[in-house]
Amino acid sequence: MLVIAACVALVLLGVQIVMHQGGARDEETTSWPVHVGASIVAGVAAGVLAAGAGGRLVMRLLAITSPDAHGNLTEAGEQIGEITLGGTLGFIFFSGVPAGLLAGALYALTGPLLPRGRVAGVALGVLLLVLAATRVEPLLADSIDFRLLDPAWPAVLAFSLLALFQGMLTAALAPVPPAVSSRTMAAGRIAVAVVALAALPGFAGAVHDILSG
Repeated sequence: MLVIAACVALVLLGVQIVMHQGGARDEETTSWPVHVGASIVAGVAAGVLAAGAGGRLVMRLLAITSPDAHGNLTEAGEQIGEITLGGTLGFIFFSGVPAGLLAGALYALTGPLLPRGRVAGVALGVLLLVLAATRVEPLLADSIDFRLLDPAWPAVLAFSLLALFQGMLTAALAPVPPAVSSRTMAAGRIAVAVVALAALPGFAGAVHDILSG
């Protein structure tokens, strides 16, 4: 119970950060080296709060919505329905931190191209969802974990919202990215849009496979 309470507190801290720091800011833009380093740090911090603590809460929710799966082992060897301090710390370190590194790296690359304010975080979350969620984690269609869930749609919905939260929190924690020229901005946004659209069919197909189980 204390572990769940701690995870709730961490997630609420992340929500508070997004609410207070996720809007448009007036600080001067940073240099590229500072932007890259700060993006990675922000991503890891967001990974601990969102993908780590938030992911642990999602797993608890899925254990409740799929009671028949209690006692089964997940692909990572964790027992469904059992929440321990060691397991939670391991999940945050081995799942939350890598997810944060990915989010930070993506923000380091695309941050200057994203709109300012809260929209930047939402856009980053969408990119994380479409580009990585069904190819890296957590919405892998061939994962045995989804075969244990009935129904599977709460997992898809919860992990999708978690990806958006991860993006919003990363953008909220990172400083204002460096400015780029209007030509670079236009070309970069087109490139990002093309990559996202190219990845969209794979994302949709993976989600369909999970839901059709």
